[in-house]
Amino acid sequence: MHGLVYIFILFLIATSGCKVQDYRTIPNRVSDKSIRADNSADSAKPNPLKNLYFGDLHVHTALSADAYMNGTLTSSDQAYRFAKGEPITIAGRTMKLRRPLDFCAVTDHAEGLGEMFMIQQEGATGHKALIPSYIRGIYNPDSTVNHKRQQQLVNIGAKRLRNPKEITHPFFFRGYETTKSGWQLHLEQTEANYQPYEFTTLAGYEWTLGAAATHMHRNIIFRDMMVPDLPLSSFELKNENDLWDWLADISDQGATVMAIPHNTNLSDGGTFTDYGPKPDSINLRRAQLRQRFERLVEVHQIKGNSEVSGLLWKNDEFADFENYSEHDPIEQNYVRYALKKGLEHQEHMGINPFKYGLIGSTDNHDGNPGSTEETESESKEKADSLRNADWPLQTGGVKKVYEVENPGGLVAVWAEANTRENIYDALDRREAYATSGNRIQVRFFAGYGFQDSYASHDEMLRDGYQKGVPMGSDFELVNKQSPEFLIWAAKDPDFATLDRVQVIKGWYEDGALYEEIYDVALSDGRKLNEDGTVPDNGATVNMETGEWSFDKGDEELFVHWQDPYFNSEVNAFYYLRVLEVSTASWRLLDQLRYGIKYPEGAELVIQERAWSSPIWVVH
Repeated sequence: MHGLVYIFILFLIATSGCKVQDYRTIPNRVSDKSIRADNSADSAKPNPLKNLYFGDLHVHTALSADAYMNGTLTSSDQAYRFAKGEPITIAGRTMKLRRPLDFCAVTDHAEGLGEMFMIQQEGATGHKALIPSYIRGIYNPDSTVNHKRQQQLVNIGAKRLRNPKEITHPFFFRGYETTKSGWQLHLEQTEANYQPYEFTTLAGYEWTLGAAATHMHRNIIFRDMMVPDLPLSSFELKNENDLWDWLADISDQGATVMAIPHNTNLSDGGTFTDYGPKPDSINLRRAQLRQRFERLVEVHQIKGNSEVSGLLWKNDEFADFENYSEHDPIEQNYVRYALKKGLEHQEHMGINPFKYGLIGSTDNHDGNPGSTEETESESKEKADSLRNADWPLQTGGVKKVYEVENPGGLVAVWAEANTRENIYDALDRREAYATSGNRIQVRFFAGYGFQDSYASHDEMLRDGYQKGVPMGSDFELVNKQSPEFLIWAAKDPDFATLDRVQVIKGWYEDGALYEEIYDVALSDGRKLNEDGTVPDNGATVNMETGEWSFDKGDEELFVHWQDPYFNSEVNAFYYLRVLEVSTASWRLLDQLRYGIKYPEGAELVIQERAWSSPIWVVH
């Protein structure tokens, strides 16, 4: 293509947009998009003690503009098949998940969904137009010139997202029928890969407001195929309030839906907004809608951990875990702060808008969900790119990819069976937890009358459900008595042993927010020192081989625990953090395999972990 024409096309893409229609005027009907009869009721008998299922609720494919612009050509169908354990070929490389997932949601960005469908789908309206043809022609892996142009498109897209005035459909957008067609294709592939009681797919997408250090993103997840014709984006729903109002509207039409915030570590304090000590009626309604639709928060993913920051939580020795932020971190970006702040709002206005269960997922943009294990990179070329590639920051600086990315997390749920209804309902009641990518098993109950030991695992579970409530629940005090907690964790069957279980407590009292960390179960028979510190169990990682101490740590940890400083006059939450012994990170494994030397300070040794959803103790 002639150089002047090429420059003109880039100018059009960078500077042109089309007017966005008010979402209230867009025809958008909720209806059942199922393409087959649901015969799940004829299958396995549900387990009242719940089964454990692992999944990924945050995955992008070629229908996401950022994924496609970076070279991803994977479809929703391929992503689901990969999650089920089938091999797929990505960029000429065949990949296979070593351990299949139990459930998955592909959550492509609604922003640009119609445009991506138009560019990629032969026969779509506008497919052969100049700009779609130009963009489509860039993806020739043998052309260094095309790679350069690809990066220019990525930079243009990133710049537009950072400017609120440019957050709109590009001028070559051919209307909402293209968005509807892209959504319908995704729904058909979601439905085709659903295998009740074996593998669950959940319809969903990402609503993406802001970029870089201003993430206000939500994954929108539906319980079934009762979904709208169009997945409205931040082009139409300009803020969270619009989003919640629209979710309420489609719920009135029959949809069952939730919104899951993620990357609050990059939200510049915007996700967990302050409702004030005396909110007006509008703010009160917003808080109610938030609690209704935002039942969960993604606490761990590829672009960093959002529980706490090591720079801010100086008294938490395990806070510095996969931390990443675009600039100096602020307390309001982190989930533990939000959980505490929610108790303050509860005290002042009678509702807790931040009553979040905790989950993990990947935010994978290659279309391969669940690729979370800290294994070697698949090639030296990939390892070199991870070491040397720049990650541009909104502030104008850069970081290397290896400083920013980790393999991502998983979400675990305790559900009666592996069906859409059971998986979604477990998420909705917050009987779910996050992992940093491994498959630690965690149970957590609050109640009265628990035992210090049990003859069997099922006996412990029956006691937990009969005498108490599981993670994600409210626990109401009886006669102001201190609650008892039943805590059990088991190692990932294919990975490292456990180092400890911690209880994280937060509360609001006399106008201030407080928290405390308790080491409640320790491996290797250890006991707390008199000063409350934990003796070292001697677990290490061999920096020459990557092997960890297989003779240290425990396979299971169990404790019947009570808060030694319980105060029945304040509301509080409790959640678990379960830590493995130290193991090699993918960076160390790359060093050993390829001879790559990451700079001093790169995280070579990690402690994988899990975070339970909280239990709220209310008086």
